[in-house]
Amino acid sequence: MPPEDESARRELLRFVRRGARDGVLRGTFGNVSVRLDDRLLITPTASDYLRLRVGDLSLVGLDGTVLAGRPSSELALHLAIYRRLPYAMAVWHDHAAFAVSAALVADDVPIYTGEGHGLIGASLPVAQYRPAGSEILAEEAADLLATREASACLLRNHGLCAVGRNLMEAYSCAIAADEAAHHYLLTRGMAPRELSRDEAERIRRSFADYRMH
Repeated sequence: MPPEDESARRELLRFVRRGARDGVLRGTFGNVSVRLDDRLLITPTASDYLRLRVGDLSLVGLDGTVLAGRPSSELALHLAIYRRLPYAMAVWHDHAAFAVSAALVADDVPIYTGEGHGLIGASLPVAQYRPAGSEILAEEAADLLATREASACLLRNHGLCAVGRNLMEAYSCAIAADEAAHHYLLTRGMAPRELSRDEAERIRRSFADYRMH
């Protein structure tokens, strides 16, 4: 195994365990991947994340060819995002409770915080319900992220997906998305004060070169 593959495996495992310890990845639900040129490493299907080992991770070509392991049932979602978003180097998908709840009642979730605007974009879009693991869900979610220039989107009756230039950024975008969903649910029916358009744009520009590690 090339040294860079071994390093990527250990980094992916570190974030998966962190997500499980933080309660973001629960049970065997959710999946995470990282891109390696024309391949990707992805968590295996139906696995306990706290007991996952480096050798359990799956290696898949961007053409969908499984090179090693038993990849997540949501493989299509990850492949579609990497093909559509050249900058994406990591994809995070989980079933966060606030994200799921907000996606049941909104077609688009407003963002009220600076970090939300900087990490995600102008708002948090919601993809219509499609069966989990399906090609249509994968293509529609990837298209939504691309056309809305968002780093995360909600999946109705399902969860969220987030992308980043590295695992730290993808994980942070996932956390920011669930927080934005929580803020929306807490203030629904009220009159929350939003950032001005100019301020939101200023924040997004300032985050363009901000790289998380």
